[in-house]
Amino acid sequence: MHGSVAPDHQPSQPWLDRAGMVTSTLCAVHCAATALLMGALTAIGASRLADPAVEAVFLSASIGLGAISLGQAFPRHRSSRPALWLAIGLVLLLGVRRTAELPVLEVLVVTAGAFCIVRAHWLNARLVTTCRRTAPVVAG
Repeated sequence: MHGSVAPDHQPSQPWLDRAGMVTSTLCAVHCAATALLMGALTAIGASRLADPAVEAVFLSASIGLGAISLGQAFPRHRSSRPALWLAIGLVLLLGVRRTAELPVLEVLVVTAGAFCIVRAHWLNARLVTTCRRTAPVVAG
């Protein structure tokens, strides 16, 4: 009889956190590049990258992946810290649209918001991994 880690009742899906980190990083890069390279994008015919629909896709993916991955992991690690980072990121991303008067400020706030979401996914994945390592050993 070998000892084994207690079975998980919630499926671990670390790929959701990785996808969330990648999506949020791409969102930050997209926002910064769009603002900084708008003239160049127009010149090469790629101005569609600045379309609000592209922005909506990134934002929807960030919200969806965050809600799913953090929601699935919470019963395992019981920490509200990832949700707090996600909330801060979303407030920054959504709030800046209504309040930013300077494009440079908007880029900085959106980038900070996206990286708060990256932090939420990273912390969530780390907490799940830590829980998995410290799970009680049961005789099988």
